[in-house]
Amino acid sequence: MRSTHPKILTILDPTSLLGRGVAERIARSLPQVRRRMFHTAEEQEHLIAEVAEEAALVPPLASPDDLDGSDAVLVTAQPSAATCGLLLDWLRRHPSVALLDCTQPGIAGSEACCVADRLPAERPARPWYHLADPALAAPFRFVAALAPLEPEALHLTVVCPVAARGAEALDELAAQGATRLSGHPMHRPDRLPAVLAFDLAPAGSGRSAGLEAQLGELFPQLECRVHAIDAGVFHGYLATVLVRCGAMPSPQRLRSLVRATADIRLAQTNKVLTTTEAVERGSVIVCGDLQAKGNWVSAWLLADGLAVGNDAVMELLSSLNAC
Repeated sequence: MRSTHPKILTILDPTSLLGRGVAERIARSLPQVRRRMFHTAEEQEHLIAEVAEEAALVPPLASPDDLDGSDAVLVTAQPSAATCGLLLDWLRRHPSVALLDCTQPGIAGSEACCVADRLPAERPARPWYHLADPALAAPFRFVAALAPLEPEALHLTVVCPVAARGAEALDELAAQGATRLSGHPMHRPDRLPAVLAFDLAPAGSGRSAGLEAQLGELFPQLECRVHAIDAGVFHGYLATVLVRCGAMPSPQRLRSLVRATADIRLAQTNKVLTTTEAVERGSVIVCGDLQAKGNWVSAWLLADGLAVGNDAVMELLSSLNAC
């Protein structure tokens, strides 16, 4: 029997870049959910979060026991290693409490089930869920749209912005840009993997392998190859996709499948788009140069992966609230 008491959702780090948007949407879209908020920063002072046009105090998570009474815990920023250990120990002692982890590469490793926009039909032993990397938000939905064509293999190249690394990484990129323009010596990167201002860098092999592993969970029958590139831009993802399908699609059938996907819009022919324009469209994914050659389908995708992820968080929380 389902419980009739209001669900209690604990949001960790609602002042983070992701946390601010998610907390605002939860307050407006899930008013029946009781919210508690804590931060995991080293500073033991209270923070202030503005949620639904109201200021709210956010105390530090002094002890995992502060989570007692929670039905679900939403993690929006990477806690310290020590805090992660304490949090996971607490969750193991409270096996009915759901975890929705929006950090990368995730705090629970393989113990959490990777999800993109919905809970799996077969629920895991522990209700621990890890939201897929925002770099995969658009490619996942594109491959899912091709399901009637029986996708067999995916070759993905994705150019990643700094936003997914948090507000401090955005500030660091801005400082790098000012330093590079001034001609002053560059400082050693702190939050970023390299000096990225006005530049590109191939991501480490571990990053690409991690994305491949997540795709493997989301599409167990799909052979995946991923190349990730770190870019000196603030927001917005650009991905190129090449999908081998079991069924040979006609151009008309292919466009029909993509058009039928709520989150994806086909780009206007011969119109140049940028990641900035994609970000301005919110959670809409723009798909262009859609082609079918034999059993292969190719396209490019522009999206604000964080905005698409915010929508996914709301869908997942709504599902957890209904359980």
